[in-house]
Amino acid sequence: MNNLFSGGRNNLISEDQALACATWLKILQALRTDNAQLIRQLADAVNNSADRGFIEEAEAFQLKMLSREEAIVLLRHEIKEQLAWLENNAHGPSPHDHSSLKEDVTKMVMDYENLKTSFLKFLSINS
Repeated sequence: MNNLFSGGRNNLISEDQALACATWLKILQALRTDNAQLIRQLADAVNNSADRGFIEEAEAFQLKMLSREEAIVLLRHEIKEQLAWLENNAHGPSPHDHSSLKEDVTKMVMDYENLKTSFLKFLSINS
């Protein structure tokens, strides 16, 4: 009987963590797609404006969006490393702490939503 259940809990935990990683990758891909759309909107808005103040603020948003893109790519890489480790039966030390990755994804989503809200408000005020 021990053989039937040996590692059972660990396998379930690994499967749950792998599923979470896969879900996070989908979330981050959605953020990347949405961020790219915001950058296109920003470019269109800048092309249609000659106001110096608007352009300066738009540049600040552009820097934030590009920074967000870099952060998403880095976090995706870390999650992919963790997922590969889990898929290889989780031998050796974990490349990343699962709960830290979870916090990072949650924070990324919140920060992105705040940036998006600020940007859309900026566009609506300046349209």
